[in-house]
Amino acid sequence: MEKSINILTVLLVIILCISGCFSPYQGAEGRFSITVGGGSTGRAALPWDPDVNIEDLTHTIHLSGPGAPQIVKIQGTQIVSFSVVPGKWKISVEGSLDGEVLSFGSATVNIVSGNNGSIPITMGKYIDPNTPPFYTFYAGTTADWDAAITAIANGGGNKEYVIILTDDFSVTGTTGNPTFGTSVTGIDVTIQGNKTITLNSNGSLLRIDTGQTVTVKDAQLIRQGAIGMNNTALVYIDGGEFVMETCSLISGNTSSTDSEGGGVHVQSGTFTMNGGAISGNTVENGGGVILRDGTFNMNGGEISGNTGTYNAGGVLVSGGTFTMKGGTISGNKATNKKIDGSTATSGGYGGGVYVEGTGAFALQGGTVYGSESTADLRNEAVYTYAGAALYVDGGTATYGTSPGTAFSTAPFGIETTITGAGP
Repeated sequence: MEKSINILTVLLVIILCISGCFSPYQGAEGRFSITVGGGSTGRAALPWDPDVNIEDLTHTIHLSGPGAPQIVKIQGTQIVSFSVVPGKWKISVEGSLDGEVLSFGSATVNIVSGNNGSIPITMGKYIDPNTPPFYTFYAGTTADWDAAITAIANGGGNKEYVIILTDDFSVTGTTGNPTFGTSVTGIDVTIQGNKTITLNSNGSLLRIDTGQTVTVKDAQLIRQGAIGMNNTALVYIDGGEFVMETCSLISGNTSSTDSEGGGVHVQSGTFTMNGGAISGNTVENGGGVILRDGTFNMNGGEISGNTGTYNAGGVLVSGGTFTMKGGTISGNKATNKKIDGSTATSGGYGGGVYVEGTGAFALQGGTVYGSESTADLRNEAVYTYAGAALYVDGGTATYGTSPGTAFSTAPFGIETTITGAGP
C-alpha cells in the first residue's frame, strides 16, 4: 500500500468539550476530550491519499504540562477524555500508518478547572527534522523562536526550513541585520500556524536578505501598541523574497513621520501577496506597502485600513513594478496630517495607490476602490482631485493585460473605482 500522504494543511479537531461529552466536573481538575477523525459531522474532512483509509490510521496523542505526562494511542475514529492538573499543556498528535509517521500537529492550551472550550490543531505533512533538505522547528515561546532563527542562520544554505507556530509569543525587533543573517543563501523558510507573533520593541519583525525566501501561512504578525512609535516596517525586504498566503496578517504598525512602509517595505527583491491582509498600519508614506525597487505582485488578499500621513495610504510605488492581478485595495487614507496631529506642509494624495519617480503600476485585475456605497471600502485622499483610488506623479500606470493601456488621465476624485478594465 502506498503510505505517503499528500497533505498541505489538515485540520485535526480537538474538542475541549462542554457539557454532554462526559459527566459533570468534579474536583479541581480540568477535563476535556479529543475527537480524532474525518468526514463525519463536526469533524474535519481530511484530504488523505485515496489509498489510505482514515480508519487504518493510528493517532498518538501526547500531553505534557504541569502534571504527569500522558500518551494515548487510538485507532481510527473515536473520542478520548482526559483529566489534568490546571495549567499550560502542550498537546501534540502524530498520525501514522504501519509505524510510519505521516502527519504531525501541536498546540499549547491553558487548561482551567472544570470544563474547557475548544482549540484547533493545524496538521501538516510530517517532516523528519533530521533528514535534509527539510528541517522543521516548533515555536510556541520567544526562546523557541530565537532557537529556530539561530539554527537556520547556522544551518547552511540551499535548504528548506519550516517553523510551525504552536502558541502566541512576542519577539524583539531588528533594524540592521537580516533575521536569518547574511551568510546563508538559497534558503526557503515557511512560517505557518494560526498564531500571533507580536513585535515588542522598535525594528522589523522580519528582515529578508538576498537569496532568502520567507513565506507566511495563517500566522499574524503585529506590533504591540505599548512600544510607542516604531522606526521601520514590520517586514523589510532587501534583496530576498517574501510571500503572504491565505489567512496571514500584517497589522498594527505605527512608525515615525520619516519612515516609509508601515506593513511591508521593499527596498529591493520581490514581494508576492497571494492572500491575507495588510491592515491598520500608519506611516508618513505608504501606510500598507512601499516599493522602492524590485517587484510587488498582488494576486489576492487585501490592503485595507492603512494610513499615509503624508501620501499613499495603501501602496507607494516609488521604483520597481507593482503588478496587481487580484485582491482589493480599500479603505486606506492619505490624510495630510502628521502622526502628532499637526498639518503637513503638503500631501494628502493617493488614498489607494500613489505612483512616483521610476515606479510602474500595472493594474491587470482586482479592485482599487475610489467610490463605493460602503464608506469603509472607499480609499480617501484629502482633496477631491488628489486621487482617492490612484494618484500618478511620475512613473507609469496602466490597466489591462500586458503591455496595458496607460490611464489617459489619472482617476482623481472619489467618484472612480478602477479595475483591470480601467476607470
